[in-house]
Amino acid sequence: MSMGDQTKNRINLLGLRTDARQHSYLQSSCHNQFKANKGFTLIELLVVIVILSILMSALVVSVQSSYKSARQTNCKSNLRQFGVALTIYRAEHDNDTPYWLSNLYPEYVDDRGLYVCTADSNRGLDRPRPEELVTLINDKGNSADQPAFWDNRQNSEARRNRSIVACSYFYEFSAAPVPSSWYNGVQLPSTVPIKTMSDFKHVQLRYGDQANVNVIDGQQMPYSASRIPIARCFHHFRDQKVIGYQNTAGGTRSSTIKRDFITINVAYAGNVFVGPTWWEGTIHPGDSRN
Repeated sequence: MSMGDQTKNRINLLGLRTDARQHSYLQSSCHNQFKANKGFTLIELLVVIVILSILMSALVVSVQSSYKSARQTNCKSNLRQFGVALTIYRAEHDNDTPYWLSNLYPEYVDDRGLYVCTADSNRGLDRPRPEELVTLINDKGNSADQPAFWDNRQNSEARRNRSIVACSYFYEFSAAPVPSSWYNGVQLPSTVPIKTMSDFKHVQLRYGDQANVNVIDGQQMPYSASRIPIARCFHHFRDQKVIGYQNTAGGTRSSTIKRDFITINVAYAGNVFVGPTWWEGTIHPGDSRN
């Protein structure tokens, strides 16, 4: 073998060794890099979990808020349609109101689904004021919680429309019997009896009551037709609270205000408004809050 051939063999051998070392270095580097990036650390995992929890909480709140808004919108739509139907009914019956809300069906309201609020867990088959709400406001024993005042199948009053078996709404101008002691205000004419809830509500419209004393001259004033509810929904009380005047044991309106659970109402005039459970304490724009 010539000297040149030997030199070439040494160069080739050195090249092979160099290539082998480089290959070994690349394998080691890739292996180490793989080991370094093979997963999350505990801290990184906890951060990801916290971020996901925050996002899920925000999503749940957003969905719940959307459901509440949708239910309220549906309820207001139902009450608005009842307001229109009641206005037409009074125009055709010498300003009289129907004995029951159910009497509007089918001539003035052609959809029985309007009688059931989507927020009513009992689907209109039980009390219009949820028992949980009654406990929260400490108003047990109220006449409104007796079946004689409900416009559903649990009330056997002869003038009810039996076609309506479910109703979520509380009808304020019903034919349910009430004692005359409900009224406590200025002396009424002897020709104005109070025998039914409708009688009492018409007295409130014409003469007012002890809870509506004008703060300027101390005179008892009639309630505005746009403020006195004719039908009410109590099933949205969990949604929010509103500020309203506090009532007293005698049924008068005190000068103090409180945060109360909401009701959705359609007024005698047909407008829909949100107010407290004691509607006489509703604060309207321009009212004094002394």
